[in-house]
Amino acid sequence: MKKIIAILTLFFAFTVSGNAQEKLSNEEQAKVDAYKMSQALNLQGTRQDEFVQLFVKKYQVLNDPKMSDERKKEMNRIVELKVRASLTPEQIAKLDASPELLAKVRGTAAPDTTADLKKK
Repeated sequence: MKKIIAILTLFFAFTVSGNAQEKLSNEEQAKVDAYKMSQALNLQGTRQDEFVQLFVKKYQVLNDPKMSDERKKEMNRIVELKVRASLTPEQIAKLDASPELLAKVRGTAAPDTTADLKKK
């Protein structure tokens, strides 16, 4: 009986620690998004650092359970407007042409491209 309890305890301990490692912090999520955007849009200078700061604020709001859905939607809208305001027309065209990147900026799920492939 003691062995079963010990095994179950270890199992749950590893399960909990495994789930904790899967979640990225707000800053890590922001850095990943800013890096992807920088690579896709060829951002120059300190622009990537500016987007990291913007995305950190975005993820702080989005991951706060106390924030209402309306507030989260408004934050996504504001972030998209700020991103678009800081890009050149060519970069905006690249952003619009990349559904996955655009979904990250908007805070929405990326479109399912596999559904199109299944239809064909």
